[in-house]
Amino acid sequence: MKIAILIDELAPGSTPKLLGWPIRKLVEQGVEAEALVIIEKDHWEKHREHYDYHMGGIKIRYLFENFPAWARRINFKLPGMSFFSLHHLLSYFFAHRSIGEKEFDVIIACCQYSTFATRNIERRRGIPFLFLMWDPSTYTAKKIYENRFGWKFPLLYLGAQWLDRFALAKCRAVITSGTFHHPHLRKLTAKPLEVLAPGCFVKETLPPFSDREPMFLTFDRWDIGNIPNVFLDILERLDRKDAILTIGGFWHPESLKDDFLMDLKKRGLEGRVRVLGPLNETMIMDLCSKATVHVHPVHEAFGMQTLEAAGCGCPGIIPAGSGVAELFEHGVSGFHPPIGDREAMIGHINKLLNNPDLAKKMGEAAYRVAKNYTWENYAKTLKGILAKYV
Repeated sequence: MKIAILIDELAPGSTPKLLGWPIRKLVEQGVEAEALVIIEKDHWEKHREHYDYHMGGIKIRYLFENFPAWARRINFKLPGMSFFSLHHLLSYFFAHRSIGEKEFDVIIACCQYSTFATRNIERRRGIPFLFLMWDPSTYTAKKIYENRFGWKFPLLYLGAQWLDRFALAKCRAVITSGTFHHPHLRKLTAKPLEVLAPGCFVKETLPPFSDREPMFLTFDRWDIGNIPNVFLDILERLDRKDAILTIGGFWHPESLKDDFLMDLKKRGLEGRVRVLGPLNETMIMDLCSKATVHVHPVHEAFGMQTLEAAGCGCPGIIPAGSGVAELFEHGVSGFHPPIGDREAMIGHINKLLNNPDLAKKMGEAAYRVAKNYTWENYAKTLKGILAKYV
């Protein structure tokens, strides 16, 4: 079997991990696998250690290199969009230039933007594709842009509806990280819906719970749709005034970090917050082995940080309906408050920080779950899904 996983760009954050490890583990299991990337940017150069770790040794092909010269010179983002650009649209016409006739058995398109390229490749090179969807565009539009666009939002929403239908129209099947969006997708398509939860790295043995601090941890890619200042609100309302917030990850744009630090100083919380930059896997596992609880207050299509924390025996709190919440049992191996219920989330954090025995028990239960979701197991599941459509 020869397959490719296609993304629009190797953006900072979890993208290199979500691309590199599936391909690496598929190759180990006898699948010929390659990464296809529409647009090449300088993220790898800026964050070389991070990208080398996750993508080192992975075969990568940049489709943009074979676009016409005039198409490579012209680009702009669509009004109000953080990522969607002219180059995504142009891939609908030129992506096939980098691909041979029936060169792959099947391609996986990661996100709606990537389907511009895979639809072109299917049409011009006869290669079918599966569509890996995190969130419907309509869901993301409401989540991020509804309050920013005002009277223009209905136009954006119509565009989001069109984008979802465009992405679904020609794929053989849809892969999701959980079942939360399945009722909505069933209104749009009758195509098969496959569930594939991302993998994680799991510690061989759990560290002593006595090594953990009264710390709640969060790490992510912080952007306009995921601003972390909410954690300062949470920190101020915790029972334990010795509780510490540790926050890490990429900031896009960097000005968001400046705003966060300014807010932090205004609140007088400098002594209770550790602000870190991008985290490598060693740092993630070290922090998850020291934190009492991992907190992610935003509903996610999956929320792989919660699974990564569990791999180190750290229980997680993430809104119900997130894909990762389907792996854990509420109140046993994690807490899953209703979406937007800040009071419940704060209550769960207090419960774990105030009761180390409960945190230890819940962390051990989470660890047992995480051991079933390694990257090796992810590749086995993906290989089985692909076999259905080749």
